[in-house]
Parts: sequence; structure tokens; C-alpha cells
Amino acid sequence: MATMREFYRCEAPISPGGRVIELDGATAFLTPTAPTQSIVNGVICDSAHALAAHLDDVTAFYRAAGVSHWMVWTAPGDAASAARLRAAGHLCEYEPQAMWLALDELREPPADPDAPPFELVREPHALEIAILNEHANGLPAGAFGAAFAGLRDRRFHRYLARVAGAPAACLVTFDHGGDCIVNWVATAPAAQRRRLAGRLLHAALRDARERGARSSTLQSSYEGERLYEGLGYVAKGRLGMWLSGSPA
Repeated sequence: MATMREFYRCEAPISPGGRVIELDGATAFLTPTAPTQSIVNGVICDSAHALAAHLDDVTAFYRAAGVSHWMVWTAPGDAASAARLRAAGHLCEYEPQAMWLALDELREPPADPDAPPFELVREPHALEIAILNEHANGLPAGAFGAAFAGLRDRRFHRYLARVAGAPAACLVTFDHGGDCIVNWVATAPAAQRRRLAGRLLHAALRDARERGARSSTLQSSYEGERLYEGLGYVAKGRLGMWLSGSPA
């Protein structure tokens, strides 16, 4: 949660109108150029007490910014925060698996003779990351607005796999306190189930280990858990993504 908070602290304020609001025990990230994308408009709280103290305040912040879809992250097992959000009209939109890896235990991705070769591109343009994430998630072009502008910051490490010259898979990593968080993993629909993301992530994690990172964390979709387990990640419990109660 600490690495994720720092990731968004660095990403959010660079896009036009974006900002980070720091409260006592809570941090809110606003990305007005993507007002319908809750993944870039989120709140992380230290405790259920901090959430109770600031939920009304952050609700007002998002409304004032014109953001219709925002959400609150909850840590695994935080039943008190979940109950408060449910009572406030928030919907549990998704429960990604929190996963952790000791980088000295990184495994080679499973061999697959049918997996296509790809060109590894380090530090592609941030726009390519945005477009591929929109495409992979079935979102309209431009849904993320300028939300990914912050990924040009040198603290982020961007990776792209090209197959036959076309963008096929991507991800972003970010180092904080010895931990390397993985985010914005996406594979083009036509390239899915060809082990591209796993091989691309393995290359990125080797880079992180060489930079001195000792661990890696990520939030996995249900579909991605087996891929990450194959590289050595272990499950730590389900996070909560609680969507605001009154999206447009």
C-alpha cells in the first residue's frame, strides 16, 4: 500500500489539473482529464479511523474537480472501512489480489515453444502505454486523457513488447523503499494468452533487481494470478476497490 501510494503521488500531479491532496492519514489522487476512470482517481487511507474522518472531505474534492468516478482502496481484512463505504453508498467494484515477490526468488517464465518472439522496448512513449491499456480494457480512445503523462517521470520505468512491429504488451514499474511495484500491465486482445506479459515482466523485474530493489508488489486481476504465481509471487489477500456512490 505504501508503494502504491507513492506511485500515484508521483503520477497524478503531472497531468493537467491533476493534484494530490494530503490529509491526516489519507491521500487522494485527482486526475480530472480522466473523470470516468476510477483507477486514476483514488484514495488510500492509513486506517478506518482516517477514512471516517475524511470521507466527506474527499467526496467534496472529487465533485469540485468534476470527477464522476473515483474510489477508495481498502487493505485486505479491513472490514471496518468496507462497512463504512458500503453504508455511504460505495460499490465494491473489484477485489484484486495483493501479491508479493522476493526478487532473489524470481522464477523464469514457463517455456512455451509457441510463444512468439518480441522486441523489448525500454522507455517507450507514455502515450503507447495509455493506448494499449485502453485497447486491452475495451475503453474508448482517449478515456485516460492525459492521465499517463506522469509516466514520463524518470522514477517510472516503462516497458513495451512489439510483435511484428506492433505494440502487443506493456507494463510500468516504480521503485520505492526497496520495493518495485508493477502497474498498467496490458496485452492487446489479439496477442493475449501468448505469454507475452509474463516474459516482459520477467525482464522488467531483472532490471529492478539490478537497480537494487529487493521485492516486488502488484495488484492482480483474477485472470492474472496464475501468471504472477508462475514468476514466484505469493498472494497476500484481496484489496477492495470501492467505487463512489453516485457516478454519472
